[in-house]
Amino acid sequence: MNRISRRLFSTNSASIRTRFDQPWLHPTTSFIQGKAWASFGYQELQRPADLVRVSQSTLRRAELILSRITRSFGPQRTVQENDPRKDFLDCIRAFDRLSDILCRVIDLAESIRNLHPNQLWINAANQAHSLLSRYMNTLNTHKELYDALEFSLSRLSPIEQDHPDLFAAKTVGLQFLRDFQRHGIHLQTKEREKLVDLSDEMLSVGRMFFAGTNDNPTPTWITKNEAKQLGNGFVSDLEFNHNQRSEIDPSDWHAHTLLRQHPDPSVRKRIWFSQRNSTDDQIELLENLLKLRYQFARLTGKNNWADVALEDKMIGNQDNVMAFLNGLDSETRPIALNELKLLQNSSQDNLNPWDRDYYAHSFTSNRTRDQLMTTNLSSYFSVGSCIQGLSQLFSRIYGISFVVESPDNPQELWHESIVKLGVMDEDEGRIGTIYCDLFDRTSKTTGAAHYTVRCSRRTDLDEDHKDFEFAESGLNNDTPIVDHIFPDLANSEPLKVPVTNRNGKPGTYQRPVVVFSCTFDPPDPITRQPSLLAWSDVETLFHEMGHAIHSMIGQTEYHNVSGTRCPTDFVELPSILMEHFARSSEVLSLFASHHTDPNRKLDVIRFKQHLQTLEFIKGIETQSQIGLAALDQHFHSDIVAHNPFNSTLEYSKIDHHYSIYPSSTNLGSTGDGEDRWHARFGHLYGYGASYYSYLFDRVIAQKIWSTLFRNSVHHHRRGDSEDGVLSRTNGERIKSSILKWGGSRDPWKCLEDVIQDGSLADGGIEAVQTVGKWGLWK
Repeated sequence: MNRISRRLFSTNSASIRTRFDQPWLHPTTSFIQGKAWASFGYQELQRPADLVRVSQSTLRRAELILSRITRSFGPQRTVQENDPRKDFLDCIRAFDRLSDILCRVIDLAESIRNLHPNQLWINAANQAHSLLSRYMNTLNTHKELYDALEFSLSRLSPIEQDHPDLFAAKTVGLQFLRDFQRHGIHLQTKEREKLVDLSDEMLSVGRMFFAGTNDNPTPTWITKNEAKQLGNGFVSDLEFNHNQRSEIDPSDWHAHTLLRQHPDPSVRKRIWFSQRNSTDDQIELLENLLKLRYQFARLTGKNNWADVALEDKMIGNQDNVMAFLNGLDSETRPIALNELKLLQNSSQDNLNPWDRDYYAHSFTSNRTRDQLMTTNLSSYFSVGSCIQGLSQLFSRIYGISFVVESPDNPQELWHESIVKLGVMDEDEGRIGTIYCDLFDRTSKTTGAAHYTVRCSRRTDLDEDHKDFEFAESGLNNDTPIVDHIFPDLANSEPLKVPVTNRNGKPGTYQRPVVVFSCTFDPPDPITRQPSLLAWSDVETLFHEMGHAIHSMIGQTEYHNVSGTRCPTDFVELPSILMEHFARSSEVLSLFASHHTDPNRKLDVIRFKQHLQTLEFIKGIETQSQIGLAALDQHFHSDIVAHNPFNSTLEYSKIDHHYSIYPSSTNLGSTGDGEDRWHARFGHLYGYGASYYSYLFDRVIAQKIWSTLFRNSVHHHRRGDSEDGVLSRTNGERIKSSILKWGGSRDPWKCLEDVIQDGSLADGGIEAVQTVGKWGLWK
């Protein structure tokens, strides 16, 4: 394929900006007004009922592939393959394909039920998602399927087991093997039944615990005289009883304002403790959840829940996690203590945790009066200019850019505000699709998210015609697969996926499709004002686009290791790197201009000074995150087996160990309450034993940035480097060392390549300690 010129990419920049900022100039003629579709380019999906029908035909095809796997690769098969390596690879491809056809519908349904404005489509998506998810649960306990995988894996020699060429296939195989074992397939019947009961109870208790973390805390109070110290405007917004007290919700803006601005430390202390309280029932839910996880781990042969959670992570085990956290603690503590000292210059006494926000607010307020004000910043960051800047950035460092595309048919998009971006590579041409659903609307899930609708996967080795060879011997046409769905060869077609060739790669591939979702305020068609972003929203935009571009570049042979399907403690690295790019002067100069006048550029120097002032306590905040990550590990260790187990006491111990506040030994219970915030730490549910991951990737991203780009900035300023931060050489290094692999390569070897430090290649405790010592400040 001919190399696509950069000129084509640059001419598209203006259309990108106006398409997002001035949608009234680009009426979506192919979008049928008043209709809500969601085909995502699939011709089979014209109406909600089609999604349900496709889920049923997918289920039937999955059952055919299941029969093919168990009879082709199981220990009882009639024909033995003489080449164990080929046999293993064929088995893994079949497993990956089985997973892919199910995920095509499940992932599509997940996007629809979170983003679609039409309840009929949402209902259909829920139905399709439920049907295929329940089927997948039956696969996790399918003994013949497990035996086929284990048998194929066991036939590999020790040398082949560790061969780097088989890393991707083995990773896929181990993912499935662990899923089987976490469902107790290797256990005796009674133990397996107990494990199922534990899993159900963990899910139920976990959901109740997580819901409780969002419950409003018990109200606290403030007197009228205390409120007056913040002015009459604050007082007038409160209602006072006959005792001249007003009830305060610890989670609302009044409480946060009091913490930041009230001069009386006793008031701040009262508010702080009210925010840190939890009910006895919530404490009990947390402790039950932790004990259930421990019992589950022991039943599956692990020492504790951390062993379960960390076995497929980059960092490996709990000892390594703690080595990293303690190393980062050593690097961060002096920085945090110095920041605390700066805050203490405004105070005669030692600072307590409830004083932090007050003195930080005072510190930043005094220094931002003469700097660029935050109220003006959003004028320089329209959604369109940011997407345009991302396209220009990717064009410079990766040779990849965006092209605004019209939908292929009226049914493709689910709302008129959606923008379809074709992702273009200079060498390969079109490599994927990003649907940008960036604006808020009723019924849409709030916040930022990256939905994978379809993963990359090699397709030419599928030999899908062989799916039918085992239909007669492997299927019972009189027994439903799930619910009322019976085998039916004539109605077993999965979603059809277009495939293309890839430059320099044998075979054909399906291309990735993702949805990039945010809930920004939409452009105003009356005032003609585009959607303008606060700086935190700009960082979110760059962060989430880091996930999207990872999905586009990380096109692997197996869908289970493509793009962002890599270890949890590695997946955030590309996105955090994007945050570094967003802050660089060179990148800001690409797109940060006033929305009314593109020639009016942001004063980058003043802006960066402003950011440094706002973030001057990042050491203190990082130290807090280190403590929470250590608490997460502690709660998922053997400690929960101790009788009695007191989570509040254990939380106090960890908090004291990692705290930088002189008063931390005396917090416990006071007249203002007890610090039991750990039962409000919702990430204990969703990220049990892996909360360290974000810190881990932040440190790695900082090291990559300082290694590849910090020196580039200095050389660029001296005129020694053509591109500086926008260096194609360094961009290609990130692309070829990290992004293109998805999860198909050992992340430690990826890190070794990009940092060019051979000591990292094998991972292990020494490599982890090295990462911890890098810190976030070098």
